[in-house]
Parts: sequence; structure tokens; C-alpha cells
Amino acid sequence: MKAALIPPTPALKRYGLGDFHLLLSHLLEDPHYFIHYRRQRDQGAYLVLDNSAHEHGSGDNAMNLAHWARELAAQEVVVPDALEDAEKTVEAALCAHEAWHEGDSEIMVNLDPALMYVPQGRDYQTWRDCLECLVDIHTFAAKRYKIRQDFVIGISKDYETWSGGTLRLLENDIYPLRAHLLQRGIKMQVHLLGWGRYLWRLEEIAATCPWVRSTDSAKPFVYALKNIDLVTAYEEGTTPDYPTRPKNYFRRKMEDAFLDHVALRNVGLFQLLASGQVKAAA
Repeated sequence: MKAALIPPTPALKRYGLGDFHLLLSHLLEDPHYFIHYRRQRDQGAYLVLDNSAHEHGSGDNAMNLAHWARELAAQEVVVPDALEDAEKTVEAALCAHEAWHEGDSEIMVNLDPALMYVPQGRDYQTWRDCLECLVDIHTFAAKRYKIRQDFVIGISKDYETWSGGTLRLLENDIYPLRAHLLQRGIKMQVHLLGWGRYLWRLEEIAATCPWVRSTDSAKPFVYALKNIDLVTAYEEGTTPDYPTRPKNYFRRKMEDAFLDHVALRNVGLFQLLASGQVKAAA
């Protein structure tokens, strides 16, 4: 699967390059951040505009997302959601479609980006119910507003602690649903939102579910800022505790040569795990 990096803003020129990116909407007010990714888009990169729900608890305003999607010419937008709240997530998705397709603005109609929906819930059953509602919302909206039928489901790393982890959700819930939709001519892509704290499970997920399109993470840099080399940990068979993302993370500089070296190793491992090829590359 593709692996999008979320580096601190001062490190964008080194680590914010490539053909696939996930951008955080609340950072786009920073001209440096916006200009960097607009240039990446001009060079042919695929941009996923995230709604920053992970950072703020609930997703950005729908019309604010539409504005930035237009300015960036983003190919994909994450529909507003609310962390661990199925009802608010469904309501936010309905309100987003109303704002995008029933008001005076034609931004999203003209842009017609792919839409990513992120099911939320306080437990497995409410998450599952939310997933089904979001799929129904999209299929209905696609017909009513004549937008693209294909869409994306984002799986939050927050639910990896449930029985069976992320792999269970992918195999038991997402894969059958994806197959059912494909029979109806609707393609559902899958994105893993974040690299879970059970770091090495990503390799198993990538190998078991090669149909998962992509993932993203700031973890390679968060660990590097604490001088934690994940390659060494992987080779030793240990999983270092997550040091958590510092509040000033997006303003942090990574100019120290040793810190940059660790970050580069961490990034390489993350990308290899996401490809499911760490052992093959060893």
C-alpha cells in the first residue's frame, strides 16, 4: 500500500515529496504548507485533504474543506466525522452533502473529488452501524447529485485495540462489503488512517490485505524526535512505547544530522512495512 508521510512543516522539502500525500486542513492557513502541497499537486501528486478530526475531535467545516479542495485541486476529500461518535459522524456526512450539493456553491460539483468516509463508534457494533450508514449515504448521494459512485473508507487506528484489531475489521467487515459493492459496479478503496501503536502489525496487514490502497503517519518523525530508531527495535523484536506527538510538532525543525538520520531510517521502515516487504528486503 502507498504510505503518506506527515512530517513537521519545516521538513516538508525533505520529507513532503512524492506522488501521494495526506494534508491536514487546519494547517493550510500556513502559506508555506499550502504552497508546498500546491506545487506537489502541480507536479502530478495525488492529494487527500483530511478534515483534521484527529487533531480537533471533529472534522473541519464542510465548506472550508470545499474551499481548500478547490485551491489545491485536491483529488480526494475526507468527509467530516466525529471521533468515536457514530451519530454525529452520520449527521456530519449528511450535512456535508447538503452544504456541497444543495446550496449555491458549485465547488464540489465542479471539482468532483473522491470522498473518504470514516466510520466511528464507541464500540464495534456502533462502528459497524456507522459504516453501513455512511455507505448508504454515499450511494444515495451519488445517484441524487450525480457525483462519482466510487468512494473511499478510512479505518482509524483508534480501533486497533478491539478484538482482532484492524485486520479483523478489514477481513470480516470491509472485504465482504467491498466485494458486494464491486458486484454492483461500485469500487470502494480503503485507507488506513494512521500507523497503529502495534507497529509491526502493519506488515501483516499489508501482506494479508494487498487490496488496501494506502496509509499515513507522523510516527516516523515523532519517534525520531525522541531519538528512537525503529529499525533497531524491529530487528530486536521490541515495540517502543509511543512518545506521543508533541503539541508543537508541526513547527519542529529536524536539522540535527543524527535526528535526521533516525527519521530517514524510520521513514524507510514505515514504507517497507506498508508494502509488506520488510522480510523480503532484509
